[in-house]
Amino acid sequence: MTNEEARKFAFDSFLTAFEAGNEGMINNYFSNDLKMYNHSVSRNYSLEQIKSAVLEVHKKYQNLKSEIKDVIVEDNRIAFRVEQHAFFVPDDEDVNMDVMNIYTLTDGKVKEWRLWFRQNTLANKV
Repeated sequence: MTNEEARKFAFDSFLTAFEAGNEGMINNYFSNDLKMYNHSVSRNYSLEQIKSAVLEVHKKYQNLKSEIKDVIVEDNRIAFRVEQHAFFVPDDEDVNMDVMNIYTLTDGKVKEWRLWFRQNTLANKV
């Protein structure tokens, strides 16, 4: 896979498939027996748990804007960083998020997904 193909896969699988209303597309990119690890929670998430959480994420993070920034591909792995901006409803504030993802692919789908993120409040809030 080239860097450009990996960038497109990252964009389609992380941004497009996880837009509210696009949950059905998630199966195009992620294996049914996906293992997903989120650094902030000490447990694995199944594909069905992830799909059911999409709408909840969009309720918490309104007007979510995302941009793929850095993509590295090697063998069957893709690592990419995403910058995100949203209004975080629980705290009533605008936030920036820096998200690092590492995918391990099997048969063209994500078999393992490791995710780390950092969320910061925007300093310019009125």
